[in-house]
Amino acid sequence: MTLVRIVKDWDWPDIMRQTPGGKGVWDDVCFTTGEVDECDALLVLNNRMKQEVRAVCPRGRVWALMQEPYHRGFTDWMVEGLDVFARVYTNYVPSGDPKYVISHPAIPWHVNRTFDQLTTQELPEKSGTLSWVVGNCRDLPGHLERLAFLRRLQMERDIPADLFGRAVRPIEDKWDGLAPYRFSLAVENTVADDYWTEKLADCFLSWTIPIYHGCPNLAQYFPSEAFISIDINKPCEALAVIRKIVKDGASEWERRLPALHEARRLILYHYQLFPVISKLLLLEDGLSEERSLVIVPPYKRSLKARFRRDIAKIRKLIRCAKGIL
Repeated sequence: MTLVRIVKDWDWPDIMRQTPGGKGVWDDVCFTTGEVDECDALLVLNNRMKQEVRAVCPRGRVWALMQEPYHRGFTDWMVEGLDVFARVYTNYVPSGDPKYVISHPAIPWHVNRTFDQLTTQELPEKSGTLSWVVGNCRDLPGHLERLAFLRRLQMERDIPADLFGRAVRPIEDKWDGLAPYRFSLAVENTVADDYWTEKLADCFLSWTIPIYHGCPNLAQYFPSEAFISIDINKPCEALAVIRKIVKDGASEWERRLPALHEARRLILYHYQLFPVISKLLLLEDGLSEERSLVIVPPYKRSLKARFRRDIAKIRKLIRCAKGIL
């Protein structure tokens, strides 16, 4: 059985719950987050480790998977310090180097459910029409656009929406803010091809149609009837779409249910982390099995990246001074 070591810099959510029985096995591949000395492949989730990583493995199977959008001054680790990696799977390709391969981020879902629970879960009762689980981050322009749209939505008395999240009403389990509802707003912090996150996936897993702002080429991944696109930077048009959805309610959700079932299946069996990596290993099966010690150094910002970071901080302070935050 092929052994893949996963290296990450966060503890939650527990990614192993996305495998059958929580055993960390998918097809004929065993995954571990343990610090094993030897493995068949080494996968680093993002390139921002603070400590050195060592493993004996084939150099052609030292990979990075980027799970954030690229923003100069914030995620420069996506474009520098990558010499050790034979493949970089990313939604942002910084050069023509063939090591860079376009990929969606395969971010873990955030609803507090295991793979086994989700694959056996019956369709929940849909007693509500519209919700939004919204965060309170303010670092990127997209964060501010999202909060501005939240304020605009709160002013619309004819659009009844139940709001949850750190920005309004915290909840312990995101499932509770999605599963009882037919529709929910899902607004990414960045609009970029191939970049979609748990904001979308959590809706699908909860049998909830996302009213979605984000990834322009999303229909290349999911049936177009499984989601409803809006542009929050055109608030009047976006609110008109939402009003119609609220008015149509149950009938619109039922019409889209077959597409929603397919989108849900794609998340569980195709687009989540473990089937993604298992498939990539099959595609790279012809690589040399010769092993050697691989050292992944901790990420340190270059002088250029530090300068970009300082500029980004200054811009944020300016926004604060203008009252945008």
